Amino acid sequence: MNKIFLFLAVISALFILCQWYIFVSVRQYLFERYKPVSRRVAYSVLTILGVANFAAVQLALQAAGATEFVAGKQWAAIAFFSYLGAVLLLCLFFLLMGGIVQIIDLGRAMVSWVGSLKKNAESAGLNQRGCVGAAWKMPPGALPGSATEILPPECNAATAAHCIAPRPDSHLRREHSETTPPSHTRRAFLKWSAAAGMVAVSGYAGHGLLEAYRSPRVEEFNLSHPGLNGLITPLTLIQITDFHFGMFFGNEELELLVNHVNKLDGDALVITGDIFHSPVTPVESATPLLRKLRPRRLGNYVVLGNHDFYTGEWRSVSAIRESGLELLRNQWKTFEEGNVRIHLGGIDDPMDNWVWGSNFPKFSAFVKKAPHASGLRIMLSHRPSVLPLASRAGMDFVLAGHIHGGQIILPVPGGRGWSLARIASPYTHGWYRLGSSRMYLSRGVGLTFIPWRVNCPPEISVFHLKPAVDGKTRISRVDGNTSA
Repeated sequence: MNKIFLFLAVISALFILCQWYIFVSVRQYLFERYKPVSRRVAYSVLTILGVANFAAVQLALQAAGATEFVAGKQWAAIAFFSYLGAVLLLCLFFLLMGGIVQIIDLGRAMVSWVGSLKKNAESAGLNQRGCVGAAWKMPPGALPGSATEILPPECNAATAAHCIAPRPDSHLRREHSETTPPSHTRRAFLKWSAAAGMVAVSGYAGHGLLEAYRSPRVEEFNLSHPGLNGLITPLTLIQITDFHFGMFFGNEELELLVNHVNKLDGDALVITGDIFHSPVTPVESATPLLRKLRPRRLGNYVVLGNHDFYTGEWRSVSAIRESGLELLRNQWKTFEEGNVRIHLGGIDDPMDNWVWGSNFPKFSAFVKKAPHASGLRIMLSHRPSVLPLASRAGMDFVLAGHIHGGQIILPVPGGRGWSLARIASPYTHGWYRLGSSRMYLSRGVGLTFIPWRVNCPPEISVFHLKPAVDGKTRISRVDGNTSA
């Protein structure tokens, strides 16, 4: 708990500093206030930011009751964490803008330095002819810059400009120019750039919110495998994952999801973890909605994700079982379809850490429990980092979640795109292959940290399991495009 508190304290301080940096940048660029912020104003602004952030966190995260979901708190959480997302983007924008300004200033300084070197070189050449310093040989009472300054006869009109030595007060003029605001043109450029950046960030946040709460996209695939030879009728498997019920995903969103899934035909439904979000999640509110999930011929199955453990293991397990869903906790189920056996296994999240955890201490025991009879082995795991272990253990097909696709994916030609999750995980979304094992990593339907999705819509995955006519494993989209 102390580590969690320390982590949250550091994150909170970081966000407040980011907001302070934005305040200073907006004050300078947008309102053209170039004088430093006084200590009194700084203390006042930081105090206001601290109090406002604390109040917003309390409003967004505190549960109103143990068995009641309050929509107002959901929207408070959406608003506050969208604000934090915008803060991060604006902070990056102003850092980039400040970097560009520094580069421009450095370029101008280099040009000025080169110019001064050139002038010094020219002055040095004149000095050899006895011109430099002559301008300061003035009659008594003459003032610098007056007509009484005397030039030596060697300095003609062409070289007179170089014979005038620098004024004694020139350093004062330079210091004065360094503290004055930029030119009018430059101030206008900075002002409109800052305004454009703020508008762009607002538009980006709005787009992210709209995409996050759009109807899930159905991603449909055909999976042909030699282990399914002898299957008379294709089997259809539906996967949903990562609801994170209780924060950005509430009663209304869960009910819409259940209705959407119930319209899809399938022999089995699997949920690969993170149904609930946190200890303050009113899990009892989700139970009657989950109970509406349509029963499937082969069953509806669930494995636990890390957030289900954060919510409370006993609370999550009780709510899932009361919903009529079958929980696979390091367990296997076998189905016989025609002349084919299909083994379905589910493993608990290892709770090693948030993303990087690849240590599954119960994996060996889980594999030993696997049926020894031949057939297709399908493994359900919340974390995709299980793939290397699954490949070595001879798992044919792995279904996972956890990553949310990164929630923000930058389009890259000829690939799956660059996901924000790539910073922390080699697996982000879509199909992966390791040895003879295939894994599908769903983008999920819920949200965490920031309630945005950009180029990463929520999804429901549907897999049609079929025999391999040519004896090779093939995966293709139902629209005909090869996927893996």
